[in-house]
Amino acid sequence: MEILDWVRFFLGLGMLFYGSWTDLKTRRVPNQVWLISGSIASLLLFYEFSVDNVGYHVWGLLFATIVLFYNAFIDEYVLDNNQIYLWRFTQSLAIISAIYFMITTNPDEIQENNYRIIDILSISVLMILMYVWFYFGPTIGGADVKAIMTIGLVVPFTISIDSGVLTAFETRGFPYPFVVFMNSLLLYLLIPICLLIYNVFRKNIDSPYFQMLFGTKMSLADARESFVWPMQQVVGGKVVLVTFIKHKFDSNKEWDKLEEAGVTNPWISFKIPYIIPLTLSFIVSFVFGDLFSAYLVEPINSLMN
Repeated sequence: MEILDWVRFFLGLGMLFYGSWTDLKTRRVPNQVWLISGSIASLLLFYEFSVDNVGYHVWGLLFATIVLFYNAFIDEYVLDNNQIYLWRFTQSLAIISAIYFMITTNPDEIQENNYRIIDILSISVLMILMYVWFYFGPTIGGADVKAIMTIGLVVPFTISIDSGVLTAFETRGFPYPFVVFMNSLLLYLLIPICLLIYNVFRKNIDSPYFQMLFGTKMSLADARESFVWPMQQVVGGKVVLVTFIKHKFDSNKEWDKLEEAGVTNPWISFKIPYIIPLTLSFIVSFVFGDLFSAYLVEPINSLMN
């Protein structure tokens, strides 16, 4: 590994460890965590591209990608008129830069194993996916989206402690930020298995049993003071189990209703910050490679073929 790879690894590791710690403590992560890390990562990319003497079209793609990143943090409601005009001009310039890249890039340039262009392009694709997931997906928060977007800038190119790590293809795997993201999904899928084992060990075994995969039992007093959602809720005067919880509702009222119904040890679901499996995935990807493709995608493909 080169020195720049180690710098990127420790930058990402420090960013994610601090983000996980603040998210666990307060369920909030300051924007400065992602802004500082993303800005340092952008400077590293500028330095690397200046050394490599890349073409203007690649610079245009990089500029558009970085503006797309900052777009998640800049609030036009707090900008004065001059700042708004400057920011909108920057956005327009980023769009023009992206168009310039598309119309001037020779397809053969990408096909000839020019993975650098593919990697930078994949960062923008990942960021757009995160915007879509945040606005239309109910399972991810703003800090999680920003963390994944920042990872795209921090580790845009494949880094690994061993050249023999797992990849999705023989010669070259998925763009590295996607590897980290996909591995985090795989690790997140392990949570229900861990909860099931925990509940069996604690003898929290109640019908209809599905709740054992998504939560556990906790005293009502502890639940009120913890970052958890009630899986048991009072509906129409009856206590029912709810698998998919609407995250934007008043938990305090639900605890009061359960207490009135005589429930002292309800089933709860932990508010597990997605940044935690994302942090673990960052380390796992660095050490082992693309586990998602090796242990989930390939077995499914083998069963279907």
